[in-house]
Amino acid sequence: MDKVLEGVAVGLSLLYTFMYLIGVLPWAFYPAALGAAIFTYLCFKKEILAEAFLQFFYVGMAGLGIYFFYYGSPIGSWNSWDNLSLVLTSTFVTWLLGSSLKKNTTSKMPFVDSYTTVFSLGATWLMIINIPDSWYYWVSINAVSTILYYKRGLKYGALLYFIYLIMSIDGCVDSITWFQDLANFFSSL
Repeated sequence: MDKVLEGVAVGLSLLYTFMYLIGVLPWAFYPAALGAAIFTYLCFKKEILAEAFLQFFYVGMAGLGIYFFYYGSPIGSWNSWDNLSLVLTSTFVTWLLGSSLKKNTTSKMPFVDSYTTVFSLGATWLMIINIPDSWYYWVSINAVSTILYYKRGLKYGALLYFIYLIMSIDGCVDSITWFQDLANFFSSL
């Protein structure tokens, strides 16, 4: 049953991604929320507890996406010192959370789990305020998430994060356009 749920969650996450890219808003946020809710359950069950919290956070971010669709999203500015601050703060919080999970829970891979969660919170905020630097964070986060999900037996989830890794590399490199071409193809249907 968990494999079916995982497959549904991956399908909903990919559906969200394609709907978002072709501009089917705010409807794209509904499969995003449902997919994240399913992943919340699966991550909790597989004892990757910080990741379960992150997926629950994504349910809320889908709601925020709907809100921003109707009322506008903030635009921020960002510089090298801001990146340094985010990396240093996130590294410290990752260590704190990982230590706490290791000591107080049965969480598997607590430091890796903490890394993907803490850095994803920061990268998500950068996306919300439209900072392109977020793509660099996502390359690392998605690479580690691919391994985390694979090692915890969520193979479809690992495939999803591998696809997201490719997308985040695409976001970093302007000369890579295949994903945008694919989105344009689907929007023309």
